Amino acid sequence: MTKSKAVFRFIFSLFGKVLKFLFRLMGKCTWLIHRKKRYFIPFYAFTGYVLLVVLVIWFSGDPDFEKTLPDKRLNDITQLNPIQVAKEIRPHSINDIVEAIRSTSGPISIGGGRFSMGGQTGYENSLHLDMRAFNGVLHLDKEKKQVTVQSGIIWRDLQNVIDKENLSVKIMQTYANFTVGGSISVNCHGRYIGHGPIISSVLALKIVTASGDVITASRTENEEVFKATVGGYGGIGVIAEATLQLVDNVKVERQTKLVDVADYNEFFQNNIRKDTSIIFQNGDLYPPDFDVINNVSWKTTHKELTDTTRVTPEGINYWIEPKLVEIASWGDFGKWARRMFVDPAFYNKEKVVWRNKEASYDVAELEPASREEYTYVLQEYFIPVNNIQSFIPKMKAVYDKYDVNVINVSLRHAYPDKESYLSWADEEVFAFVIYYKQGTDVESRANVKRWTIEMTDAILSENGKWYLPYQPHATIKQFAQGFPNSVKYFEVKNRMDSMQRFNNKLLDKYNPYLTGQIEKEREDIKGYFRDEEQTVLTVPEWYLVFNPKEYADFLEAGNNPSDFPFLASIDEYWKLYDRSLILVSEAYPKNNEYHTMLQVIGVSITMEYAAKMIYENTIGKLFSWFAGNSISEKEQTIIDAQRAYSDFIYHTAWYEFEFLPWIGKVWKASSTRDASWLRKWERTLFFTFEYVFKAGYAQLIEWAAEASYEEPVTNIYLMVSTEENMAISDEIKVINEQGSKKLIGITRWGAFTNTILDLCEKEITIHEIGGNDEIVVSILMDKSQQLNFKNIEPLYESKVVTSDHLMRLVCILPVNELLPFIRHAGRNSIEVEHVFDY
Repeated sequence: MTKSKAVFRFIFSLFGKVLKFLFRLMGKCTWLIHRKKRYFIPFYAFTGYVLLVVLVIWFSGDPDFEKTLPDKRLNDITQLNPIQVAKEIRPHSINDIVEAIRSTSGPISIGGGRFSMGGQTGYENSLHLDMRAFNGVLHLDKEKKQVTVQSGIIWRDLQNVIDKENLSVKIMQTYANFTVGGSISVNCHGRYIGHGPIISSVLALKIVTASGDVITASRTENEEVFKATVGGYGGIGVIAEATLQLVDNVKVERQTKLVDVADYNEFFQNNIRKDTSIIFQNGDLYPPDFDVINNVSWKTTHKELTDTTRVTPEGINYWIEPKLVEIASWGDFGKWARRMFVDPAFYNKEKVVWRNKEASYDVAELEPASREEYTYVLQEYFIPVNNIQSFIPKMKAVYDKYDVNVINVSLRHAYPDKESYLSWADEEVFAFVIYYKQGTDVESRANVKRWTIEMTDAILSENGKWYLPYQPHATIKQFAQGFPNSVKYFEVKNRMDSMQRFNNKLLDKYNPYLTGQIEKEREDIKGYFRDEEQTVLTVPEWYLVFNPKEYADFLEAGNNPSDFPFLASIDEYWKLYDRSLILVSEAYPKNNEYHTMLQVIGVSITMEYAAKMIYENTIGKLFSWFAGNSISEKEQTIIDAQRAYSDFIYHTAWYEFEFLPWIGKVWKASSTRDASWLRKWERTLFFTFEYVFKAGYAQLIEWAAEASYEEPVTNIYLMVSTEENMAISDEIKVINEQGSKKLIGITRWGAFTNTILDLCEKEITIHEIGGNDEIVVSILMDKSQQLNFKNIEPLYESKVVTSDHLMRLVCILPVNELLPFIRHAGRNSIEVEHVFDY
């Protein structure tokens, strides 16, 4: 088995160079055969061999295999934060939510529109509640201007209902694609003058707790729960229903004015802050100079509408808006063009619309054609109103230092929020909404983290805060300084959810009640988290261990080596390759490096087996006619070598096998046995050629492994619960213990399967393996047997090429069912062949 990516890269490079050389050689030798006829036969023999290999690969495999694993990945609008959950459900009623919570005991994550940008809606191996199907309007009181809704409803759907009564949402984001529950969870705000966060318009909540109880929270009932839930990022419970205060829908007219940054506070105080006719207001602070603000206000009016649309409909084809955003991301020229030409042209026209129209923008107008190489991201800073002139130079200095591609900065005013425990507005603030472009590669993401931490220091230096729905790069110390009332929040969370079941990437980082838990140690262990798709992708790789074992079994049973089904073995490898790739094609990101590695070893084994097949069915078959009833000591030693090799590669990288000593053993083997002289020496010479070639190739690979600075990960790590003593084997290392929970490491490869088989009779519950909740196993069973285990899913059958009555069944199952299944298999005469350890 291979050990490091550096070795893989070396193999890919070497193999590519060899193929390139061979094909060039074939081309250049064409003229040679016309001049030197003695090269004719070798040249075309080699050409025929290459064509045979190509044809065998072409016609092998199972490209028509259709089964795919379900996609359990969550991601957000940035596409930067894929998270693999254990199960995702879409509740349609409160009872669905209660049943989901009570039927599980693990972590729970909650998602709505998934517009947060730092993993706030997901957690690995959690039960994920996708709330978007829980989206009804339950009660509308037109007299009190109040509405009660299910939390999964998006603002636009609510607007379509209340607009008919000429009512409007009091506070929400600019865009209407967010869910109500998600907006409350982040304590959102908008461009509404005279207001602060959404909490001021929330009258009451219905919440499902970690125990499955349904409670009401408001300013008069369960007040602490109310203050922790609004802006609590799903950590207290599931917001099931919300009662909101509404206002009248009115016509609004747009007005704009350019204001120097130095004059903005005075301008805002005199013209905006106390003007009750202004509904919406924001100021666009132009990058890269950040010296001028384009103030945009929307005032109530009785003028004729310039656009009669009442609520922005879905499905509009926004083609120019994303282009304009792209132009603004072209560096300083794009930003200059926007400031000098695009915005003046856009704001030059008179615009009078309904409030609901202006409050129902669609995020589709910002969506780029692709987020594969670059993505658009938000950050938001809340700076006390009197500190913006001193903060802006600090902000600009950080952006200039790290060459941040800031597209827009929108300034929005907010009054204080003294209620929410994670309030971002302890005093009157201006919100700096930063829209920027970043690369998706590892270095770009690391750079964003660096400048965000530095920016957070600048924010704190002005007694400001930052918004938590975005990438959680701020340090724990910075978080504690910026949100001192988080202590009260986490106290309420711990009281309501002592097992910390409601979790996500944001809470997982900052929750002090998780700091001492054994789960936090996982993050400091190199190689703890393994890519889950590799438990599927390693099946064809491990076939190159299973098949040599079949070959050794075949020889030990006294069979003629020429009768071994080499062609069927090649076909089986490519079948496993096709099936594995198709299985993971929709559920996981493409693992290009592993795919390439499988292709390289597939071509290698095809070339080796094709050569053996040709030889064994010609020369080998001919010399087998001279074989007697017994085999020589040399032939027996060759069989022993094949067995030693098959046993060795089950635990260790194949290139570490000592091929050359076995050649010596074969040549030194006694020749006294009554066996065919011709057959003995034919086998000896063929074996010698094979092992000399493998020894040379193995040495090249080993040199590459030694040259690699990457230390291979030799353990697979498990989180288990047990009262048993786990220090029972040299293959098991206990990393930490906390009560009945243990973090253990088990030696990888073959030792892992053997150790798991040894553990199956112990009282152990496996919570995760390599950070994953599913794992693939292969079993060997008679074709007449039935697999009757409810929590296992057969993926496909694999042929045992040397047996007509046995079959290999490749299955996937939850890791917590692995040991129970092994016990079941033992009771039913089913052999667990291998547990694929990622």
